[in-house]
Amino acid sequence: MAMNAAANPQQSINQQELSALLQRELNQVRNLLHCLEQEYAALAERQTTTLEEVVKSKQKTIGQLEQIGRERDRLLASMNTTIQQQLAEASDPAKGESSLAARWNELVVLAEKCQEMNRINGSIVDLVSRQSRHALDILRGISPQLSSSPELYDRTGYKTISSETHTLTKA
Repeated sequence: MAMNAAANPQQSINQQELSALLQRELNQVRNLLHCLEQEYAALAERQTTTLEEVVKSKQKTIGQLEQIGRERDRLLASMNTTIQQQLAEASDPAKGESSLAARWNELVVLAEKCQEMNRINGSIVDLVSRQSRHALDILRGISPQLSSSPELYDRTGYKTISSETHTLTKA
């Protein structure tokens, strides 16, 4: 059972520190979401220079989030508690800080948005990668189809099987 914050000044200080850490984490998650939105725009417009800058910024933000997460975990361990216990305490106005639960809930919602945006960006990267491989295969004279002997159609619309490669360039 947790002690009343007034009876334990250290607990009050720890809760304030936890709240501040959650606020820092929330700010970084907002930054990450912004980076992911910029990444999406750069991917959509195929702006490679912008994309490189955004990816660097995204990686830096993720590193900062990891650091804050480790700080939060250390603080919770030193308090001999979990975030769930702290949220339960925060829901009792006599015991906890009311903004703690609000910050945590906002953090969870934004993290879910980041995951979805990252999934979308990953799908775009995968699609562009497949298109690039396909184009390179065509330039190299490699059949873009999965089978070893591609099916082609002649002038009459009948399928033909050709073992020839069709290159656009020759060395």
